[in-house]
Amino acid sequence: MVVDLSLTGCLVRCEAALDTGTILDLRTELDEAPFAAKVQVTESYLDGSTATGPPARYLAGLSFLGLPAQEQARLRRFLDDERRRRRDADTPAR
Repeated sequence: MVVDLSLTGCLVRCEAALDTGTILDLRTELDEAPFAAKVQVTESYLDGSTATGPPARYLAGLSFLGLPAQEQARLRRFLDDERRRRRDADTPAR
C-alpha cells in the first residue's frame, strides 16, 4: 500500500521487511490508470503504529529509478491535482 508519494519516490506499507538497495518493480494506480516504475529500496523498518498483532507491518522508502518522461509528467500532474484538491478542501466556505 502506497502511504506517501512524491516526484522522487514513495513510502509503502508492506508485510515483510525489504532489503535496502534492492531494485523492484512498483505497480500501482494513479487516477484509476496503471502506473509502473523501477524503484530502489532506500530504507525499511517496522511500522511502530501497527506493530501490535500479526501480521507485522513494515514501512519502506522507495526511490524512483529512471522514470520515463511521460510517467514523470503524469505523476507531476497527479501530485499537483492532489495538492489543489487538499488545499480547496481545507479552505473554509464563504
